[in-house]
Amino acid sequence: MLAFLRSLANAFELGQCWSCGCSSAGADSLCPYCDEALPRWYPRCCQHLSDIDQHLPEEQRRCRYWYGALRWEPQVQHLVTLFKFRNKSELAPLLANQLAAHLLRCYRNQALPDCIVAVPMTEQAWRRRGFHQTALLARYLSVVLQVPYITGGLRKIRSVPMQHMASQSLRWENSQRSQLALRDFTGYTVAVVDDVLSTGATMMAAADALYKKGAKAVDAWAVVYNQHD
Repeated sequence: MLAFLRSLANAFELGQCWSCGCSSAGADSLCPYCDEALPRWYPRCCQHLSDIDQHLPEEQRRCRYWYGALRWEPQVQHLVTLFKFRNKSELAPLLANQLAAHLLRCYRNQALPDCIVAVPMTEQAWRRRGFHQTALLARYLSVVLQVPYITGGLRKIRSVPMQHMASQSLRWENSQRSQLALRDFTGYTVAVVDDVLSTGATMMAAADALYKKGAKAVDAWAVVYNQHD
């Protein structure tokens, strides 16, 4: 009987592991094997792994910390593809919880930022995707970490081509002055949430906008860090 119920749940994509498709304890989780197999980063700043040195002088590398929870490997690529391009918004709590657990280890000896903002989307991209994936992640993180989420803290002020389709140098060119902070962040330490951190161009544009509105420090948070290796 239990086997029948599990097969029935799987037929309706209920109780499945998002990674392997096998039955799992929860409807929005990974099975224990896949959770254990996730390729995780060490809880430390990963900015030194990026190509930012090629694009910005030291005084303009404006994020205090860069933290990514997972490595860009096939299992994670599959989950991100489902989330971003297959309209599986129900993956947001699973991914946010992975990042939250990582961040609690990263900040274990210091205070978390004062507030959270999400990397913005254009209205056109939002309509095309059907949901704002970074805002969903930020909302779940806010609840788990008990850090206020500032809705609409950043706005995309000009359209940027899909970054995963562009070269690294083009990503930096596309992202320059592409975001605007919509409130006063004077004295605040702000965490910017993204799904995938790659070249750092989008994060640098967000940090630049926040510093112009008085932010004391900006931290970059991403579910996935793609080292391009």
